[in-house]
Amino acid sequence: MTDVYHSGELTVQKMAGAEVAAEQNGRGIKKSIPKGAIAFLETQSLIITASVDKNGRVWSSVLTGEPGFLHVEDEETLRIRSNPVLNDPLIHNLNSNQEIGLLVIDFSRRIRLRMNGTGRFDEDQQLVVQTEQVYGNCPKYIQKRSLLPNGVFHRKQQFEHHFVNLPPKQQEWIRQSDTFFIGSMSSEGKLDASHRGGSPGFVKVFNERTLIFPDYFGNSMFNTLGNIYSNPSTGILFMDFDFGHSLQLTGRSEIIWDEKEISQFPAAERLVRLEIDEALYTENSTQLSWIQTQ
Repeated sequence: MTDVYHSGELTVQKMAGAEVAAEQNGRGIKKSIPKGAIAFLETQSLIITASVDKNGRVWSSVLTGEPGFLHVEDEETLRIRSNPVLNDPLIHNLNSNQEIGLLVIDFSRRIRLRMNGTGRFDEDQQLVVQTEQVYGNCPKYIQKRSLLPNGVFHRKQQFEHHFVNLPPKQQEWIRQSDTFFIGSMSSEGKLDASHRGGSPGFVKVFNERTLIFPDYFGNSMFNTLGNIYSNPSTGILFMDFDFGHSLQLTGRSEIIWDEKEISQFPAAERLVRLEIDEALYTENSTQLSWIQTQ
């Protein structure tokens, strides 16, 4: 099964002693969208994207809409009937580099599906994605939430701000978060979008430009860490699930294997340190909101 993994993923799998499990789980990676996933996709309201800008920086973005805004046209084509907010880098990024990573996540049922491939905005400004890798992930670390009915899916007036150094308000937001999304890119330029979850406080704000977060036991495929090992460019997205605000960070990550440092994070098997190059805070990225449930 080495053909489904690139060299960075294979290296991290070996360093973690997870080669057997990775080979078994890699059998679930397909080029096409399974028929059983179509109904799931077409009932969702949120999708996370990973894209890369002209300077090689990875960004994670969110797209939302009414159920049905994700439409499977054929077994290798997904149409997304939604546009990012005006300031979001996604459209500009795809105009210069069509590689894209996607994550569809259902918080209430704790289901997630990853899709990687290429994407373009067509003449109707809808995002059309051709899949190259499609596979599900286990429900581990997904904090259960229910989507609140909002009635109308129209955004309110938006406010945006760019930062180099994270202000105290955004630092505290990160400290209180139990969920974030991470985009990464292989040395070959292939993108991936993934999810990370934990108890509030699992992401540590080391300083105004540095975050450290744990890597817990997972599917042993090491798609994200394999990318980081071979290419440090990383894009992280935090969402305010109550009010629909977003915080996008782009920077460079490294894997920490030092046992003394790892021991400061309960249950962590490794750590990741992100050095932030730029942050984009947007109020009202989406009108959708979620409530945490048990």
